[in-house]
Amino acid sequence: MNSYSFETTMKFKNRGDMEKAEDWINANIKGLWALEFLGMQEEMSVDTGMRSNVLKVLFKFGRKEDFERFRSEYVLGKPTSPQKATTKAPEKPKGFFARLFG
Repeated sequence: MNSYSFETTMKFKNRGDMEKAEDWINANIKGLWALEFLGMQEEMSVDTGMRSNVLKVLFKFGRKEDFERFRSEYVLGKPTSPQKATTKAPEKPKGFFARLFG
């Protein structure tokens, strides 16, 4: 039986937005995760006064690290922590053919 200890609920304007989140998870999450569609909800915009439907989705994660990364990077839009600077290997001198055709 799968155990998901970390959950967050999100609202999306359309299915395409929900699929972008799912694609992000597929590319960035290493542990177990699940998506549960909770349904549609009608909301009124404070600015325009118009009603619109939103999709309500529950994301579940098995690892705390995955949950926190999804929440900080995808939901809040914070960039990843900077990686250690790597030293660039010294450039190899070009050979005869590289100089000729380059």
